[in-house]
Amino acid sequence: MKRPNWFLFITLGFLLKIFAWFKGQRIVKKVRIKGPAIALSNHTSFYDFIYTTAALYPYRVSYLAASKMFYEPLTGFFLRLARAIPKSLMQADPVATKKAFRILQNGGLVSIFPEGQISPTGTSLEPAFSIAKFIKRAGVDVYLVKHHNAYLVNPPWSKKTFKGRIETHKALLMTKNEIKESSEAVIYEKIMSSLYFSTSQFNAEKKYKYKLNDIRNLENVIYQCPKCLHEGLIAHTDRLICPSCHHEMIYDTFGRLDQQGIDDLFFQQRDRLIENIEKDHSYSLKGTCRLQSFRDERLVEVGQGEISLDQHGYTYHGTIDGKEVSQTFHISSTPTLPSDIGRNIQIYEGYQIYQFELDVPYLPTKFVHMGEYLYQKQAKKKDVA
Repeated sequence: MKRPNWFLFITLGFLLKIFAWFKGQRIVKKVRIKGPAIALSNHTSFYDFIYTTAALYPYRVSYLAASKMFYEPLTGFFLRLARAIPKSLMQADPVATKKAFRILQNGGLVSIFPEGQISPTGTSLEPAFSIAKFIKRAGVDVYLVKHHNAYLVNPPWSKKTFKGRIETHKALLMTKNEIKESSEAVIYEKIMSSLYFSTSQFNAEKKYKYKLNDIRNLENVIYQCPKCLHEGLIAHTDRLICPSCHHEMIYDTFGRLDQQGIDDLFFQQRDRLIENIEKDHSYSLKGTCRLQSFRDERLVEVGQGEISLDQHGYTYHGTIDGKEVSQTFHISSTPTLPSDIGRNIQIYEGYQIYQFELDVPYLPTKFVHMGEYLYQKQAKKKDVA
């Protein structure tokens, strides 16, 4: 595994650092990094790779990145150029692990986003326990590169920029000696507590303002009217409108919707869905979709049909490569459900991706709510047993 090209990295890294500065990034807490080392970052924006690269510059860094991204022509080109390491999401990937260890053995720096996906609300997602096992086995110093309010500048539900301030903090999280003396459980708790970040809580205190822009696609994160519970809101410039009761929620310069944090509204609608699931054990979600998967090093459409979810699992009825199929995916193998907001849900099995592009754009968020709740419910039952 080759390390990033030195000249290329220095040139592109410098340009990215300037770009990040104009986007609003300010590194307010610094620490000198010495390899071999691992850098952990929170993940609330598509630009987090840029902000992390800028924060670590001029140190050369290799990223662990979702293998799906390497199948996107433009993104894949730059990832290969940077010699990033493709990793299969939501499952063990010994090849990626071996490549990362090789970089560390050569004194390099490996950057990881332990959450595995971008938070749709700006509040940290729970990382898989495997990150603690990886760090324990690596036995090198671990640093934290934490971005505050990247979500408000480049929210994952929009391609627009809401210009404002991003604060990045760099710190030594654990030395290799501390890791050696700590259990995996202790390492995991340290990562969880240090990485956690709530955009709404942070900005409630800081009150940084952000330039308003079109909030289209936010209606697929917050899809339910809090007044009448109608599902399917309409985005109009700086507000979400309920077509049933006409209630309006205005997005303000502090990144709030109806003077509430996006995460608060998100969790409220999730809790209402969970209440419905508990009241009706036959409750299910269904949606027509197009199925995409890997073929010839590209993510392409391979079928059409319907994806459903109930307490027994995910079921796809439709076509794959021109053949009629009925395929079930177990809840126990899907602890988190990656999703591109307003577009799809992704299930990873056997180093293959099943990406269901749903026709109803807010359904992916409902699937995420329900799927992750059912996984947690099954996990609790196993713990009790």
